Amino acid sequence: MAARRPRSTFHHGDTRRAARDAALALLTEEGSQALGLRAVAERIGVNHRALYRHFPSLEALKIEVAAEGFTRLAARIERVAPRDERALARAYGGFALGEPHLYDLMFSLPLRRWYGTDHPIGPALRRVVAAAASVVGHSHAETRVFRLWGLVHGLVGLYRTGAWRAQSTRQAVTFIASLV
Repeated sequence: MAARRPRSTFHHGDTRRAARDAALALLTEEGSQALGLRAVAERIGVNHRALYRHFPSLEALKIEVAAEGFTRLAARIERVAPRDERALARAYGGFALGEPHLYDLMFSLPLRRWYGTDHPIGPALRRVVAAAASVVGHSHAETRVFRLWGLVHGLVGLYRTGAWRAQSTRQAVTFIASLV
C-alpha cells in the first residue's frame, strides 16, 4: 500500500489560506491582541488543533501573515514610477498608516533572520527592497532605499505615537513624502 501524503486542504477548502486570511481580518479589525490560533480556528470553522497541521505555533501563523503584508507593500511600491522617491515614500507611508496593525506585526519580527532565506517572509521582504531599489535606480540603490525606509519608518512611528500631528493621515503621508 502506498504511503498517504498529507493533505493541504480540508473539507471546507484551503485551511492554510483561510487561516491566513482570517488572521489578517482579525488583525485589521481588532489588533494583534485578538490574534490567536483559537480565534482564527473559530473564524474559519475548524477545531484549533487542525491549524497545527499547517502552523506549528502562533508565531508561524504570524510570520505567514507578515509575509502577506510584505507582499502587499511590494505590490504598492511596484506601481511607483522610476526615480519618484516621493511617491515611494507616499506608498510606504500610506501602507503603514493604512494598515497599522499589519505593519506593526511585520516589523515586530526578527526580519534579519529570514531576509536571505527561502522562508516565505524572505522572498516577500526582498521583493520590497528590489521594488524600492528599482524606483531609486542608481548604483547604490540599496543603501538609498534603507536610508529612505529608515526616514519614512521613523516619521511614521513619530506620527503614530503623537510626537507630531497632522490634520489627517493623508496630510501626514504628504508631509513625510515632502521630506524625501
